[in-house]
Amino acid sequence: MVAMMPCIYYMRMQQTVLGSFRAYVKAHKVETCFIFVVLTWCVPMIAVGSYGAIKNFEMAKGSASADSFEGVVTDYSSLHVGRCSDIRAVFSLALSAVGLGVVMLPTVFASCGWVGGAFVLTLGVLFAGFAVSKLYMGIALTPKGPIYTYEDLGKACFGTAGRVFTGLVVHVTMAGACASLLVILGGNTVKLLPVLSDRVWITLWGVFFVPFTFLRTMHEVSYVAAIGMVAILSLFLVISANGIHHKVVSETPIEHTLFEPNVLRLATSFGVCILSFNVTNSVATLVRDMAKPTHFVAVSRWAYVLIYTVYISIGICGYLGYGKSLRDHTILDELVPLNMSKADVWAYVTLVAIVCSSVPHYQVIILPIMASAEYVCKVDVNDDRLPAHIKRFAVRVTIIIFTVIIAVLVPNLSSLLDILGSFTMVLMVAVMPCVYYCRIQQLRQGSLRKYVSSHRVEFFLVALVLVWCLPMIVIGTYGAIQNFI
Repeated sequence: MVAMMPCIYYMRMQQTVLGSFRAYVKAHKVETCFIFVVLTWCVPMIAVGSYGAIKNFEMAKGSASADSFEGVVTDYSSLHVGRCSDIRAVFSLALSAVGLGVVMLPTVFASCGWVGGAFVLTLGVLFAGFAVSKLYMGIALTPKGPIYTYEDLGKACFGTAGRVFTGLVVHVTMAGACASLLVILGGNTVKLLPVLSDRVWITLWGVFFVPFTFLRTMHEVSYVAAIGMVAILSLFLVISANGIHHKVVSETPIEHTLFEPNVLRLATSFGVCILSFNVTNSVATLVRDMAKPTHFVAVSRWAYVLIYTVYISIGICGYLGYGKSLRDHTILDELVPLNMSKADVWAYVTLVAIVCSSVPHYQVIILPIMASAEYVCKVDVNDDRLPAHIKRFAVRVTIIIFTVIIAVLVPNLSSLLDILGSFTMVLMVAVMPCVYYCRIQQLRQGSLRKYVSSHRVEFFLVALVLVWCLPMIVIGTYGAIQNFI
């Protein structure tokens, strides 16, 4: 009432007077910027403040005994004691999200403008962070035993159909993402060492990852993730420094836009941001392997602070340096020329940083797929017998081979993944965690109505996420198909 309604009503009156919202934005760019800063700040404050208020109200009523979140998590964690520390969990979770999606963030700003880019990026991290907390609570509160994979949660909620649906959505999407990383590794290695073809390098990278199959849990993979974070920070510094440098030395004026009132671009960019913040495929595996799984929510918040800081900085610096020219291609096309004979030091440093960050990113996001396959094949993660080692090795190598086959044989993989990701990523990152959490609460309390009546604000936030995301799936998929065509 104090901040949002006056701003919204004022813009609506300006739209009525000037005939269109675009005309108002063009005539009052700075004023619109301030208004959108207010709105961008207020929306999450409403959500967080309301959620905190209802939590305090419930604690005051003393209603925490029956549904004690901490107690359930303690019982769950006692079934499997992992060794992954909190700081390593932060690195692993951050690297699950931070991959080469970082190069798309300046394009998000170029498509949406300064305010629009900051808005969709902030909205993406708020939705993803909220959904991840609901996913963890769904895992911890399930009354049907321990949950070690995402599809286990699907089965606990909706039986075999839920398990199959979850497995298809999660693992087909993430296998495609792994294949995409192999394509990127192969393509960039060709630029550095043009002695072999793309497909040969992709195959060799697949062979390179075979020894990593002996990294059994997130505890071991977290060492690789720590190295990956150094590479990601290097890539972050390269892109940011290059953007600022190009802005300073550019002789031609660089075009920037405050806000692009294009719904299709906003929706597509929101899908890109959701994809960039995705960690849901790693949550169940990481919880299984954490030494203190009850710390997961705090770990996820620290991870998202780190991720958001990197993303917003790369987006701003890249857009500052190249402006609207990034609307139709990524900043990599500016940093790394097609003809490497014209490459400068920026290009080679960028290529090395991409390769060094893609290797651990591949390992972190493929581990949950391997863990799920091991559960299907009944290979216990703690089984140290020789037959279990052989079976585990065979399962993991098969998955690597599968991603190599996709990378080598599927044409136009990037565009196909854009179409698939516009649907499955929003579904996997935001919709499924919220739906599954509500279903678990329904199973625990006997009816959905009882859960809604006792957690009204929380359910309102869940409904808000769903109402926002479902049309974004439709619009984002339409935009991806248009780009593909």
